[in-house]
Amino acid sequence: MKMLWAMLFVWVVGSASHFFYGWSGENPLVGLLFASSESVWEHSKLGFWPLCLAILWLGKGAGANWSTLAWAMACGTLFYLVHQIGAFYAYTSALGITSCLPVDILIYLLASAGGLWMGYRLLSQPRPLWQGALGVGILCFLALSLVVFTRESPALPLFWDPAKK
Repeated sequence: MKMLWAMLFVWVVGSASHFFYGWSGENPLVGLLFASSESVWEHSKLGFWPLCLAILWLGKGAGANWSTLAWAMACGTLFYLVHQIGAFYAYTSALGITSCLPVDILIYLLASAGGLWMGYRLLSQPRPLWQGALGVGILCFLALSLVVFTRESPALPLFWDPAKK
């Protein structure tokens, strides 16, 4: 039952976070943590933060230690990011289109569900300290990348805002 609540949390908070930047009056600090444009990169934030919180909540409820929590959060969010970005580029390249909103939403739902499921499954076995440290490193790298590339985006399609052409 907790897994269903966690999934609902990720989907609702992630979907709502798409609008946080606009609702804040385009506050630059809000834009660092939540989607501030229509780029694929910025949409990665929709699942990253809610997944971290949901896996943390599930792990704390299960009594997981910090190593297990960090590893589960890192693997779950990495799964989400790779699948969300990969699936988007796979279908848009294959079909030769910019995007299709219903497909984009489905990708978000499936990639975040997969990331949450992976994180949840990894909470069942304690992880050694080295995996916990690696998990913390991966999480810090991903979080820092999401923030830094919001302010200083490379000139790559992943960071382009199709709404601004």
